[in-house]
Amino acid sequence: MKKITLFLLFLNLVFGQDKILNNWFKEYNTSGTFVFYDGKTWASNDFSRAMETFSPASTFKIFNALIALDSGVIKTKKEIFYHYRGEKVFLSSWAQDMNLSSAIKYSNVLAFKEVARRIGIKTMQEYLNKLHYGNAKISKIDTFWLDNSLKISAKEQAILLFRLSQNSLPFSQEAMNSVKEMIYLKNMENLELFGKTGFNDEQKIAWIVGFVYLKDENKYKAFALNLDIDKFEDLYKREKILEKY
Repeated sequence: MKKITLFLLFLNLVFGQDKILNNWFKEYNTSGTFVFYDGKTWASNDFSRAMETFSPASTFKIFNALIALDSGVIKTKKEIFYHYRGEKVFLSSWAQDMNLSSAIKYSNVLAFKEVARRIGIKTMQEYLNKLHYGNAKISKIDTFWLDNSLKISAKEQAILLFRLSQNSLPFSQEAMNSVKEMIYLKNMENLELFGKTGFNDEQKIAWIVGFVYLKDENKYKAFALNLDIDKFEDLYKREKILEKY
């Protein structure tokens, strides 16, 4: 009992004034965490898992794009930097030349490997350190966000994405505004949704991270959701669970 009390105290120190949310993951026969963060307070269904680290997978494309624009290796979100040369690709939508906007829209892994190679290990490491992005570990420059070397928690994702919503990350305002436009998903009655998905097939972990603009409250809240996924066909659960929250 003493250990449990100490752990709960630790979580309170980490998350501040927290709120326990319903566990909608059970409804879809899976486990996961959802965190909501408004810059001061937290809400989650599982604060313990919110501190566990996993490969960010394609959610790292947000920061890959930010670093590319801020460092100048890609000038604008409209610059065509990826050229399709007829090779076999995982998705038919990847079989075209792309700029950053289309590369994020279609989540083109090959395009973002090219982005990372242009940035280079030295510059990439400097940005990861500056951001305190998870464990900031780079293995190979064009696979580190996919091969389980780079890891980050839902809590850390939410903090960074809230800062992006506020334009308070260590990037140019132009770079941040461009990336926010790229990850804009939908305009709903009471909110605007920004986000990016990801899936690590080796760890069987799926993500969706981003932030919402709450129109009635005129404020932003960041979110990060990760869950266990056994097979590709179950990825729909990610969006369904997000809708519940």
